[in-house]
Amino acid sequence: MSLLLQKVKTLLPAYFAMVMATGIISIALFLQGYDLFSYVLFFLNLIFVTGLLSMFIYRCIFFTQNLLNDFRSYAVGPGFFTIVAALCIVGNQFIVLYQNVEIAWLLFILAAISWLVIAYGFFFFITVSEQKKNLGEGINGTWLVIIVAIQALSVLLSFLIGGMDESAYFMVFLALCLFLLGSIFYLYIMSLIIYRLSFFPLNAKELGAPYWINMGATAITTLAGSMLILQAQGYNFMVDLLPFLKGFTLFFWAAGTWWIPLLILLGMWRHLGKKVPSPTSAKGYHPSYWGMVFPLGMYTVATFRLSEALEVPFLKAIPEYFIYVAIFAWLAVSLGFVRHQIAYFTRNQG
Repeated sequence: MSLLLQKVKTLLPAYFAMVMATGIISIALFLQGYDLFSYVLFFLNLIFVTGLLSMFIYRCIFFTQNLLNDFRSYAVGPGFFTIVAALCIVGNQFIVLYQNVEIAWLLFILAAISWLVIAYGFFFFITVSEQKKNLGEGINGTWLVIIVAIQALSVLLSFLIGGMDESAYFMVFLALCLFLLGSIFYLYIMSLIIYRLSFFPLNAKELGAPYWINMGATAITTLAGSMLILQAQGYNFMVDLLPFLKGFTLFFWAAGTWWIPLLILLGMWRHLGKKVPSPTSAKGYHPSYWGMVFPLGMYTVATFRLSEALEVPFLKAIPEYFIYVAIFAWLAVSLGFVRHQIAYFTRNQG
């Protein structure tokens, strides 16, 4: 088997977080006025999503059993939800950068179908499984991608709403329901993750980049709520819900903001204290690190939109500077990705 086919056979579904991270930083750059760099990342992201989808489809056809084993896994299975989020983020790019609604609709439909299959399939398998995991082994930060996928659908649907006809009312209602569904799933899953972090042993290698999704899930929930607030005018039932929406959206932004200093401290403990290799090195790189980059970009975009939704101008000072943190993280993980691939092919060819 060739090296490339071996890569495809063992492709982690969570690799689509690369598309999520690159796409949201492209959007963040565009909102901050860095159009050239935004478009560069957009076209790069098209290469990423096309390549990953091609490999994923090939894996579905020729390595079906291997893929099903991953799908049923407590550790790897939640990574499939990154496919949904990635398609939605690319759809957002098409709308924000090019106002291309047709392609965005196509991506939304693909994402919605993927979500139905993945969500019900994953929860069905872990429910009927006879090999249950205990809480300490079964759950980690990757599970929060479940929320990210739901809210990504809500955000893209909010972008696609047009006019004031009956279909628009339905779309607004559906986007609202997705927002609320993602919110309740966050409260469910985050409670379990907090319990695991607090009462189960956790070594430095386990406490990796996926736990940044603790913040990323709140950030995309903030974005989904902000988009609904901005769309609310003209829809009677939404106007009635505005006070609730504004408070609940700010609630999630505050929760996500609280996580950032703690996650930085834990990262310093992990890399400086416990000497876990950094993601910039071939040895330290892992696809899960894209799950750290995405929340940083999403927090930038979410705070920008929240400022518009709540009409709080001073909040826009945060994304003006936070965008550089997100770019630095993207460049660092990209460097590790390139080094890791070179090392892999060099080692195996030798």
